[in-house]
Amino acid sequence: MTGAVDKQGLAARLGLTLLNLVLVVVIGGFAAAALVRYSPGFDVDENSWNPRISAATSEALHASRARENELPRFYLNYLSAALRGDFGQSDSLKVPVSELLRDRAPVTTRLIVFGTAGGLFLGALLAWLAVWPRKSAGEIFSVTISGFFLAIPPAVLALFFFFEEAPLWIAVAFAVLPRVFGTIRAVLANVHASPSLLAARARGVRPLTLAVRHVAGAALPQWIALAGVTLVLAFGVIIPIEALCDVPGIGQLAWKAALSRDLPLLCGLALIITFVVACAQSLGELLGWEGIGR
Repeated sequence: MTGAVDKQGLAARLGLTLLNLVLVVVIGGFAAAALVRYSPGFDVDENSWNPRISAATSEALHASRARENELPRFYLNYLSAALRGDFGQSDSLKVPVSELLRDRAPVTTRLIVFGTAGGLFLGALLAWLAVWPRKSAGEIFSVTISGFFLAIPPAVLALFFFFEEAPLWIAVAFAVLPRVFGTIRAVLANVHASPSLLAARARGVRPLTLAVRHVAGAALPQWIALAGVTLVLAFGVIIPIEALCDVPGIGQLAWKAALSRDLPLLCGLALIITFVVACAQSLGELLGWEGIGR
């Protein structure tokens, strides 16, 4: 009976997660399109200042562009095409959006994956130094290092590593580190004070077993959820890093699309990025919830 209830609860949770995922993607894409469509200067293009085009022709082109970019109609048409895999063509680059995404996605993926893993590892290491040895020096050192990297903008970190010709994923890791340090520290503090860990220590459990079973295992749902949130943070960090360091990734593409007010490209980027971020966060929450249920 309990197993049936658990399965029903998991199915309900999965349904709510999928519904939330769809709503987040649709609303996020619409919000991005609205911000671009109603931004100052959106209706101005190269034809507005072309002396070879008459005033009547310029006005007709302007009216045609306004009809094409009427937001509700444009977004509904764009969504229906996106469901078929057609994300349109970039107005500024004159290249299909799907081709741009396919060419640039591997670069950004490497930066995010390595940067997220490095940030989580360094954040966990500093959090362990702050909690486990129970020494003031370790706690002061960890908090100071975390605060130092929190005070430095990700773009400045990226420029330093760029000029030093070092891998830029290290800059992503250092930018992520202070943003996960506090959460990992709180999780480790709760585990450190748990009765089960105190009892295991009293029984003389070996340190390796203690770390694997009573620390990593007990906090596994929190680790999974945190990994999903960290991917979200990494996406936010990657845009200024790629834009300033001329990295041909999706972050740089989003920056260029925003500067050129490229509505089809920005809508495609918004849908894809929102989908990936929402999937990572939803998966982390779902696996974390399932782990708690066990």
